[in-house]
Amino acid sequence: MPNKSAGLGIFPIFCIMMLGVGLMNHVMVLPPLLQEAKRDAWISVLAALLPYLAWIAALRFIMKRTRQQSLLPWVKERFGRVASAPLRLLFLLYLFCISALTLKETISWSHGTYLPRTPELVLSLSLMTLCFFAARFGIRSIAIVSGILLPFVIAFGDFVMSANLPRKEYIFLTPILEHGWIPVLDGSVYVGGGLAELVVLLLLQHQAKAQIKFWKIALLGVFLVGLILGPATGAIAEFGPFEAANMRYPAFEEWRLVTLGRYIQHVDFLSIYQWLSGAFVRISVSVYLMVELITDGKPHAKRSLVWLSGICVALVVLAELPFSDTQYLDFMKIVYLPSSLAFGAVVAGVLFILVLIPKRTKVRMNG
Repeated sequence: MPNKSAGLGIFPIFCIMMLGVGLMNHVMVLPPLLQEAKRDAWISVLAALLPYLAWIAALRFIMKRTRQQSLLPWVKERFGRVASAPLRLLFLLYLFCISALTLKETISWSHGTYLPRTPELVLSLSLMTLCFFAARFGIRSIAIVSGILLPFVIAFGDFVMSANLPRKEYIFLTPILEHGWIPVLDGSVYVGGGLAELVVLLLLQHQAKAQIKFWKIALLGVFLVGLILGPATGAIAEFGPFEAANMRYPAFEEWRLVTLGRYIQHVDFLSIYQWLSGAFVRISVSVYLMVELITDGKPHAKRSLVWLSGICVALVVLAELPFSDTQYLDFMKIVYLPSSLAFGAVVAGVLFILVLIPKRTKVRMNG
């Protein structure tokens, strides 16, 4: 049930999701999507919208039937460890992948664009230290920071979109379906993999003060879809489908085109704020939820601190492993994004079935 005494408002929770999931949709999913669907990438995004809204309806139904209680304790109480333990392990693995991939991509991008002489280890330690303290202070602190960061992220996004309008040639979006539906459907898998990260909202449902209505989640979902559609169409319209598909960071390259009059250029430093805001919130909330899942949300300060420290160290070590950019992109395309889509669909499907099973009642016989 909603946590009216010490919970979070719906808007702060949505700020967390918009920044966290938004980074995946706005930045990380674009290279695989453009490489696979090219000119029809925008159709892949639109094709995913209706199934996504149906999936969101399933999430809302799960929230309603669980009365927005803490998800895994609810599953454990109703169905025992046999059901809750696999779900816990899957969520832990999923959250760890989210954190590790975000840290790796953020460090690679930072090192390759604006901090080429700074060792990657220094960058990893700096970002993870901030995320460590954010997770240590709890979900309320992460929500407050998200509410402060998000308005500027949105404002800068609207700015780059508007500033580049004269450079956009939307004729590049046509002809549609030049190579049939197969590239579109393949691209939709990557889109769905990014959008499926909204399943993490189930782990935050007990933090909400009020009921999370369907229309609110649907509005959030449409916003997340727009975060893919905007830079995808922008990259194609500005660079053409083939040049955009060859770019490693299409959303960042769009910033490099921005000029204000004749004398103001190189405002792409604003994209650093956008990216780091999303990465910070994304990693912080994932690490926080991992610790909460491991400790069952119980306030054991020392135990939580040990797990938090261990997770952060593991993420830094993993980020420093010598994976090439090509290997990273292959992992995103072949493993993570399809697995993320499958995870979101399977978890929602299993939980949908579980919440339909009536609770067993114990009958006491007298006499």
